[in-house]
Amino acid sequence: MLSSTRQFTDAMDNKGIKYEYKGTTDSGKDIVVLSYTCENISTLTLRFFFDEDCEAVAIRMFDLVKFPESKLPTMLAAINQQNARFRFVKFVIDTNDHTVQAEADVAFRSHDVGDICLEYVSRCINICDDAYPELMKALWG
Repeated sequence: MLSSTRQFTDAMDNKGIKYEYKGTTDSGKDIVVLSYTCENISTLTLRFFFDEDCEAVAIRMFDLVKFPESKLPTMLAAINQQNARFRFVKFVIDTNDHTVQAEADVAFRSHDVGDICLEYVSRCINICDDAYPELMKALWG
């Protein structure tokens, strides 16, 4: 396990946060997965992909909203509105499976990984949960 990953898992252990360590990918990234029940989203899954150099993490929340291809222009407008509204998470569309996902990329130093990643857990949950009703309005509107 990378030192950055260990700092994050130690911080979660200290706070009693449940997570799953998925191991290391062929490209050297450690993966940690957390799931939360939110006010608007029934289950939000956060995937942390820690870089091998222990100086950054890519946080991904896949499959927030699945939509038909015909809704692509509407969903693009909706995610652009959310991207203008929020700073720390960006919303993107995966055109391969017509889903909205959220992304955050975070840089850190070796001494502050746990605190920064815990802060981003909170930010990602709050932003995705706040944006979700607007994304659903675009889907069903």
